[in-house]
Amino acid sequence: MDRRPTIFIASSDEALPIARAVKEQFAKHTGVDIWNENIFTVNRNYLDTLLNRASYYEYFIAVFAPDDVVTRRKKLVQVTRDNVIFEFGLFLGRLGPNRAFLILQEGVDLFSDWSGIEIARFPKGKANEIPAVGAACDKIRRQMIEAEKLVNFTSLPSTALAMGYYSNFLKGVFDAFNLSDTFSVVERDDRGQIVKETTYRVADQRPTVHVQLPERLEDLEPTRLNERTSAYRRISIKTRWREFNFYVGDPDKNARSMDLFDIPTTMLSSKIAIERVFTREFLDRDRTEAALESREIANFERTLRIMVPPDIEKKYFKFSILK
Repeated sequence: MDRRPTIFIASSDEALPIARAVKEQFAKHTGVDIWNENIFTVNRNYLDTLLNRASYYEYFIAVFAPDDVVTRRKKLVQVTRDNVIFEFGLFLGRLGPNRAFLILQEGVDLFSDWSGIEIARFPKGKANEIPAVGAACDKIRRQMIEAEKLVNFTSLPSTALAMGYYSNFLKGVFDAFNLSDTFSVVERDDRGQIVKETTYRVADQRPTVHVQLPERLEDLEPTRLNERTSAYRRISIKTRWREFNFYVGDPDKNARSMDLFDIPTTMLSSKIAIERVFTREFLDRDRTEAALESREIANFERTLRIMVPPDIEKKYFKFSILK
């Protein structure tokens, strides 16, 4: 799947040349859609479509061009089309100020709520001149780079799920090994009775935790998951603090390393959320559901990488794909 960041651009009809110029500035490294590119469909109202899109895209750019002239406090001023302002507010509320931007042409009057806030501006000139919006787009691009380093909360749950998975499981594993001299690998039979328990010294053999991410969220459903883990054995790692359940191959007492595998089945909640947040008509268009799942998986991984301390990630923590 294409995991490039996605951008939605809003503008008036008259400002479409500017929107196309903005798109060309970002198209090489992101997936960019303009509002008139098969976004709105027959027999669906505009508000429903916008609500779906506001949860689908990761970034939003509104083109504030001199679309209309109005009288404001007895003064004629150039303003942006009212529906563009509405869409900016909608996406700003859904995505937040780190991911919803406006690009303002000089001379266009702006609402007072935005006074004192740095804005990406571009000069008056020919609308089809791409260099005219270049500096403004560079400013937005720099903000997007910073946004990618931040934890991103959306209406979908991957961020919160990753935080919970780290705080409630991975951090406990790392802390337990840091504070324990030994650990035991416990194997049980079908009735849960211990059939074998082998003790290791942490200093000699600290395990590497492999977090196996699914290619599709449906791979975490019980039947599919059992098929994909049939080659593994389930074990418990017993530390002085608590037990942790993992998948493992054949542990070798004399090996210098041990690979433990865990599959974050909590991510199945993302599939449920996608099916609840978006309409089925929207999900069935152009592999939209698959794209959303891919994005949830990528955001889960990115959030974990932010939370796991660098020294832990480098030595004892790896990602792989569930086959």
